[in-house]
Amino acid sequence: MRIFVLRLAVLVAALVFAGPAFAADMPITITASSSSLAYGGMKIALEAGLFQKNGLDPKVIVMESGNAAISAVVGGSAAFSAAGAGEVLAARVRGQDIVIVNNIYHGLSGSLVLAKSVADKIGVSPTAPVEDRLRALNGLAIAAPSATSAYLTPYKSAATAAGSTPKFLYMTQPAMVAALQVGAIQGMSAGAPFSLTPVLNGSGVLWISGPKGELPPADRLTSSACLQTTREYAQKHPEIIRAARAVFADVATLIKEKPDQAKAFLAKAYPSLEPAMLNAAFAESAANWADPVMTVDDIRQEIKVQVGAGALPGVEKLDPAGVLLGAQ
Repeated sequence: MRIFVLRLAVLVAALVFAGPAFAADMPITITASSSSLAYGGMKIALEAGLFQKNGLDPKVIVMESGNAAISAVVGGSAAFSAAGAGEVLAARVRGQDIVIVNNIYHGLSGSLVLAKSVADKIGVSPTAPVEDRLRALNGLAIAAPSATSAYLTPYKSAATAAGSTPKFLYMTQPAMVAALQVGAIQGMSAGAPFSLTPVLNGSGVLWISGPKGELPPADRLTSSACLQTTREYAQKHPEIIRAARAVFADVATLIKEKPDQAKAFLAKAYPSLEPAMLNAAFAESAANWADPVMTVDDIRQEIKVQVGAGALPGVEKLDPAGVLLGAQ
């Protein structure tokens, strides 16, 4: 008996003094709508080990669209999805209790690019007033990731207000680049690096920049990507929610206080990006990745843009406060 007690005491001491080494990270699966730089902040967190720092063991799966990403959460095969706030609004209109945990990219990360051959023919300069550029989209075939994508609704809303009716169709962002080059589409709305590729290879012209805030204020989104889950999951796993929010708060601190280090982690996450493109992307989007809190006013603006786009009937009836998961 004395030997047993001694061994038990040794084991307890080992557990106590080992501390966190014995604490297993909490596994989570996140489905992301794409591999675009809208998720640069999340990629920085992964490379910097910020999930592990906060006790999480993440598995990130890139899907074909935001709709596919959030469907995995609704179906229970993923704890979180990372997609535009419009996907949450669409889910809630359908009666699914999906909520936003925090922001990943504040503002609009997607830009609208026209095929150079099209831009050369329409008689409007890419530096003309944005209302003129929006009217020039009338009748053009413009690709977007999905019907509820953050890269569709603001441009559809703005074009409608300008009296223009583009023909929107849907495909993955990587497919857009090739489709634009061969003339299968006349324009595309996508995030970097996909939006930058045709501009750099000469097959496309940057028509409207989302990150630069070129759309009219009424059509500007407050989020291109946010972390989402079901209310039921959040209520059952408050410690995971706290940890997830801490991860993105740490990302913001890293970007603000150690930008060179944050950029180095971004370079590791996107090794195929040339230095010039990487530098441009970081300069353009760092502040957007470093603003993780969403407010009720942000959700009101998201709903307003959806109403303007006319793509989500019933969205105006949603309670903006109900879209957010509690106080952040």
